[in-house]
Amino acid sequence: MEDLAQKSETDYIKMFNILDNYLSNKVEDIDITILQSFEDRKNGKIFSFSEHLKGFIYAQLSALVSWKKIKSNLSNIDNILCQFDKDKLKLKSADNLIAEITQIKCNNPYTTKNQMRSLKTNIETFEQIEKDFGSLDKFITHHSPVNIIKLLADSDSTYKLKYSGVALVCEYLRNMGIDVVKPDVHIKRILAPDRLNLVSSKSDYAVIERCAQLSKLIGISQIKIDFLLWNYCAKGYGEICTKKPKCEMCVIKKFCKGKGNI
Repeated sequence: MEDLAQKSETDYIKMFNILDNYLSNKVEDIDITILQSFEDRKNGKIFSFSEHLKGFIYAQLSALVSWKKIKSNLSNIDNILCQFDKDKLKLKSADNLIAEITQIKCNNPYTTKNQMRSLKTNIETFEQIEKDFGSLDKFITHHSPVNIIKLLADSDSTYKLKYSGVALVCEYLRNMGIDVVKPDVHIKRILAPDRLNLVSSKSDYAVIERCAQLSKLIGISQIKIDFLLWNYCAKGYGEICTKKPKCEMCVIKKFCKGKGNI
């Protein structure tokens, strides 16, 4: 794994500026919601219980489902999920939720059933957190993001959210404006030794730690780093650094350790 100090701060900033310009000019319909959430939190916004619930459920639904498909159906999803009114949602049949989400083709056969069947329990966990900490916002800001992730994702935690691993919890926190990357397949792949060579371990926490270090070095938020890298890779957006990378089209190949570095 490359030591961050081996490449100049200017090089990293240049690389992300190139990505920013490319995505701005070449990719349509990029969702800037996470950037706005980050700015809102920086400007003092306190997120409500229903906003937390929305951010969490959006994160769950996007697991193994194209975000573009989810985004195009957000108004339908919001209606199906009772505008994220926790009391109404706790009374709604999980089977009805599954059927309605399936009808708009925003389901995944391996995940959606478990997500909806555990929703009432997860809402109750949120309610317990609110009782213990005063609000969900106070909870997610009372310690470092890594410690909050562990509290929500680790199997032995009192506040473990069902069917929510590290990456999904990171996405939820990111939706709430917390400055953290989501260590999903796209981010891990582009940061791997055969590409940008910034992370050697496949550990979620190693990716989070390295991106936090990079953010501190170059003065670009972790959320912005995540936003640029993910959109450069993801289906329906940049689709450049994919499983089968389009190296001939890559605008940052000079920073790459792979075959695109020509």
